[in-house]
Amino acid sequence: MSAIAGLWTFGADAGPESERACEAMLAAQRAFGPDDTATLGHGGLHLGRNLFRLVPEDRFDRQPLLSAARTTALVADLRLDNREEIATALGLGAGDSRGLADAELLLAALERWDVDAIPRLLGDFAFAWFDAARQRLVLARDPLGQRPLFWHRGNGALAFASMPVGLHALDAVPRDADGDSLARYLGSLPLAGAASFYRGIHRVEPGHVVEATPGGVTGRRWWTPSPPKLRLRRFEDYVAAFRDELDAAVGRRLRGVETVVASHLSGGWDSSAVTATAARLAPATRIVALTAVPRRPQQAPPNRFADEAPLAAATAALYPNVDHIVVPHPDRSPLADMDRNRAAFDRPSFNPCNHVWLAALRDRAREAGARVLLTGEIGNWTMSASPNTLLADYLREGRWRDWLREAAAMKRARRARLRGVLASSFGPWVPDALWRLLQPFSSAPDPAEVTALHPALRAALAEEQRSLGVGAARRPNDYFAYARQAFLTEMDFGQYRKGILGGWGIDKRDATADRRLVEFCLSLPLEMLLSDGQRRPLARVALADRLPAAVLDARGKGYQAADWHEALTRDRPAIAALVDAIAADPKASSIVDLDWLRAALAAWPAGGWEDRAIIVRYRIALLMALSAGHFALSATARDR
Repeated sequence: MSAIAGLWTFGADAGPESERACEAMLAAQRAFGPDDTATLGHGGLHLGRNLFRLVPEDRFDRQPLLSAARTTALVADLRLDNREEIATALGLGAGDSRGLADAELLLAALERWDVDAIPRLLGDFAFAWFDAARQRLVLARDPLGQRPLFWHRGNGALAFASMPVGLHALDAVPRDADGDSLARYLGSLPLAGAASFYRGIHRVEPGHVVEATPGGVTGRRWWTPSPPKLRLRRFEDYVAAFRDELDAAVGRRLRGVETVVASHLSGGWDSSAVTATAARLAPATRIVALTAVPRRPQQAPPNRFADEAPLAAATAALYPNVDHIVVPHPDRSPLADMDRNRAAFDRPSFNPCNHVWLAALRDRAREAGARVLLTGEIGNWTMSASPNTLLADYLREGRWRDWLREAAAMKRARRARLRGVLASSFGPWVPDALWRLLQPFSSAPDPAEVTALHPALRAALAEEQRSLGVGAARRPNDYFAYARQAFLTEMDFGQYRKGILGGWGIDKRDATADRRLVEFCLSLPLEMLLSDGQRRPLARVALADRLPAAVLDARGKGYQAADWHEALTRDRPAIAALVDAIAADPKASSIVDLDWLRAALAAWPAGGWEDRAIIVRYRIALLMALSAGHFALSATARDR
C-alpha cells in the first residue's frame, strides 16, 4: 500500500517549487508509507509516493514510474489481485512478470489499453497516470472504494493526494469543513457526488475515473454493479460456484501473509465464513480470530444477542490453526478517541461508538504480530443478503404465485408480522401521502425526531431522505436489487482503510468486498436468497462445509459493545463541554441542533439502554452530532 501525491502546474515544467510542494504532501502522509519515499518530475507534473511494503512484490517497487518511451508517468496505491491474468493478456510469461511490482503491470496495461485497462483490474487501487504530450491526467479508484484519492484544482494547477491531509500541506488549499457534507452525514445521506468533508477538496468517487486537462475536469463511473442474472442447471452448481468465489476472494486477501493473519470473528455468517475459509486455505498460517464482547452480561435489543463469543468459539474450534481471542469492550468513552480518529481518518467517524471496540481489536491484532486484518464488513449486502424487501422483488418480476408462497411462509415462520410483510411487499408502490399516514403503526423510530441536524437544514434534505428510504419505518422505496446496487456504489471505506494502516500498521482487507464475489452475489436469482420462507438458502448450504450448525441456525444478530453506555454516561461533563465549544463556533453551530443536544443531555436515561429509541437517540444520533461538531471545530487546526 502506498500514499501518493502530485502537483500539475498547467503550461509549465515541473520545477523546484512543484517538487517542494510534492515533497510536502508526501511528508504529511508519511504515516501511510514509512518504508520508502520517491518523487519524479514529468512535464508540468511532479508526483511521488510513500511505500508501505505489504506484499512480496513490493520489494520491486520503484515508483514513480516512467513508461519505456518516457511518454507517461504513474504513481499507484494498489494491490493487483489478478497479476497473472494481466500479465498473460499483455503477452508476458510467468517468468517475465515474477520480478515486477504491481504498479509496473498497471503501467503496462494502461500503455496498452489506455483507460479501458481499468475494468480489467481486480483488487484495491487508486492511481494517477499522466501523459505530458496529451496534457491529460487520469485519476481512478477501485469499485468499492478501498483505497482513497482526493484532488484540488485552482490557481492554474491541480493537486492530488491519497488523503486530505496531503492536500492541506499546500497553502492554496483551504482548511475548512464542508457544511453541506456534514449536514448530509447527520442526515444519514451519502456524500453528494465528488464532494468531500473539506471545502475545496474533491474525492475521486469509488468506481470512477476522472480525466483532467488544463481546460477542465470530467468524471464518469467505470463500474456499475448490474451483472446479468446467473442461470445454472442445478442448485448444486450454485453451491459449487458460491464456494469457488468465496475461496478465491479470501485467497486473494491472503496475499503477502506468511506466518500470522488476524481476522474479525463475530457470531454472524460473514466474518465466520471469511475466518473459516482463511483457515482452510492457509493451514500452516496462524489465524488470530478476534471477537469483541461486553465486559459483563448485558441486555440486548429484541432479536439481538450481546455476547458473540460462544458462536465465534464454535467456529474457531473447527480449525486447529485458529487462535480465538476474546477482547472485552474497553471501558472507554467514544469522546476519548475523537482526536485520534479524526487525525487517523481525516473525516468524521460513522457510528463513533463502534470505533472503541474496533480499535481494541486492531490493538490486539498488532500485538499478535499481524499486519493484515481480514473482515466481512459488507457481507450483509453481498454474501448473506436476504432482507424482507426481497418480497417486492418477487412482485417486480411478476411472480405473484411465488410471492404469495414466500409471504405465507414468512408469516408462518414468524419472521415478520402481517404489516411487515405488506410494507416490504407493497412499500415501493404506496403513495407518499398514504405512507406517512401509516407511520403511527410502525415500530421503527422516526429519524426526524431523533436526528441532531440543525432545524434550518432538515427541510432541504427531507425529500432526498424519503426518496432513499431514510426515515420513518425505513421505507423500501425501491426494490432490494436496486437498493443494494445504490449502497454498493455509495460506500467509501478508503479513508478508514488508510487511517487504520497509518494508525495501527494494519492492512484491513474485506473479502466480502471482492469485486468478483460481489458481482456473483448480485447475479443470483431471487430463489437463491429467499425460498420457501428460508432466508439465504444458497449461502446456508454453501457454508455448511465450513461453519458449525450453531452459527448457521442462530436466531437474531450480534450486538457489539452492549455496554457502550457506561463510559459514555460517565463522560457527560466532557459531552457538555464539547456542546459548549460547538455552540461557540459559527460553522459547527450552524450544522448541529444545539437545543436537541442539550435536551438529550438533560433527559439522560437512567436505564433501558437496550431500548431501540434510546439506542438511536444516544448511541447513533448524539454521537454522530458530537463527531460532526468536533470535526467542524478541528478542521481548521494548523497543527495537524
